[in-house]
Amino acid sequence: MATIKDVAKLAGVSICTVSRTLAGKDRIRPQTKERVMEAVRTLDYKPNYSARSLKTGSTETLGLIVPDITNPYYPKIAKSIEEYAEQQGYMILLCNADEDLQKEKRLVNTLKNRGVDGVIVLPCSRRIEHFESLREADIPFVFLNRNFFGVENCVPSDNFFGAYEMTKYVLEKGHRKIVAAYLSFENNIYQERYEGTLAALDEYGLRSCAENFFFNIKNVEDAASRFQSLFQSRECPTALVASNDMICIGAYSAANKCGLRIPEDISVTGYDDIVTAEYMLPPLTSFRQPEDEIARVSVDYLLSCMMGEQPERLHPLKGKIIVRESVCTLQNTQK
Repeated sequence: MATIKDVAKLAGVSICTVSRTLAGKDRIRPQTKERVMEAVRTLDYKPNYSARSLKTGSTETLGLIVPDITNPYYPKIAKSIEEYAEQQGYMILLCNADEDLQKEKRLVNTLKNRGVDGVIVLPCSRRIEHFESLREADIPFVFLNRNFFGVENCVPSDNFFGAYEMTKYVLEKGHRKIVAAYLSFENNIYQERYEGTLAALDEYGLRSCAENFFFNIKNVEDAASRFQSLFQSRECPTALVASNDMICIGAYSAANKCGLRIPEDISVTGYDDIVTAEYMLPPLTSFRQPEDEIARVSVDYLLSCMMGEQPERLHPLKGKIIVRESVCTLQNTQK
């Protein structure tokens, strides 16, 4: 197996020059860089990153913890983070907490033992005290799409704004019998979306709609079952405002089983604009979060922390409604 000394000898340069070239350091002449890289290809040299990390104190790896990899939103944001982190010279180690607090705690310990340089987290609950062990290990971390009171290292998305805008959109389409649906408020983004929907309903004097909201939806199957009962009742709404797109999949299934048409019989809106949203029948109107901006801001924030800086607390990032075909306009409805 070729060593860095072999590469240096073939390229006619010092070992230090090879190391600096492979690390992407500046002030390496293009001709020298080309000779080094040609030697690397010729010898099929594979850098020993473990040894290099012992020398430099860096593994050039960032941990990313997500709550549930089966929710298509999380692979979507993970892809954006991975692409931007790679541009900055870092590899992402993706970890799935599976909506399990105890597993999330184990993942924190695993990342510490792996010696990652920093961690980006989308926590599965409001319980975040276990992440302090990262700080004690001198590993910077940042919470993504979360806004915890008194916690500075957050890159929040404005969930209140998103839900408010989406509910207002449905109201402006003439809907007054509105139901909304949420996963557990243990994940505070859903409480923020609930509060945004209430704010829009209050403007129209329709707070009473909240009496029929659905809470603590567990998964797609649970959503489908609960909506089927609603759609078969006399209290069937004209519009559903869902707190994520996975809930909408359950709603589409329930509507189909009940013989209801979307949007003619019931309009449906989602949140997160997952990849499949535009391929649903009909294509789903959803609120899109700015994933690329979230990824860039979170990685830059984390890298600043890793350099010993103390970045200012960030303002919540705002997304936008992606209008498709799942909402109809009701005529002759007064505000």
